[in-house]
Amino acid sequence: MAAEAGFFEAFYDSAWQHPWVLWAAAVAGVAIALSQARLHPTLRRYVLALGVLSALDAWLTSSHVYGLGAKSAPWDGLVPLFFVLAGDFRYLLLVVAGTPDGRLAAGARDVAAALGLTVIVPAASQLVLWSLPEAWSSPRVLFLVYEVMFFALAGVLARSHANVQRARWLRPLSRYVQVYYGLWATADLIILATGSDLGFALRVVPNVLYYGGLIGAIAWFGARANAEPDAA
Repeated sequence: MAAEAGFFEAFYDSAWQHPWVLWAAAVAGVAIALSQARLHPTLRRYVLALGVLSALDAWLTSSHVYGLGAKSAPWDGLVPLFFVLAGDFRYLLLVVAGTPDGRLAAGARDVAAALGLTVIVPAASQLVLWSLPEAWSSPRVLFLVYEVMFFALAGVLARSHANVQRARWLRPLSRYVQVYYGLWATADLIILATGSDLGFALRVVPNVLYYGGLIGAIAWFGARANAEPDAA
């Protein structure tokens, strides 16, 4: 018989957290973005589109989708996968197409490069999971492997990607991405190692940083890059 969910796990799995808290986070992120007067129009349009993406993500990946009901196969797997990849692509497109003066200049080649970076972690994490003992083949272990690998990828990009070295505002943005991936990994380690309900409480924090905070962070760092004296 399965153990009864603790208070924080129940909250985490409820509609209060997903989608309502995450909708609120997306709205807050968009509000921060709109408050940045020096934000370049290309980046302003991008963060507004990301607000819509976050809202759709929080709606369509919840356990009970308002207006649609419970998801059925294969959509219960494909929809979350799409939003995971789209969520990582948000940052990776900026890595390859953000400019030193806080613009987004993305052509077809940049989109292709960002898509290539997007598939690295999901493909590698599946390979790692397949190599582990069968007893470790669980969604939570997959989450942890994915989180650790994307944390590492963001770190490598921050230190060595040529465009990140040119567009300096992408470095703190990369560190921001590492913060929420590091918090997710820490929370999942707590859950796997101890079974503590506190892991689910901690998981809410990176969720908020991912769904809404990233929108505000992109606007904040991008606007400051555009405001620098040498910005063109």
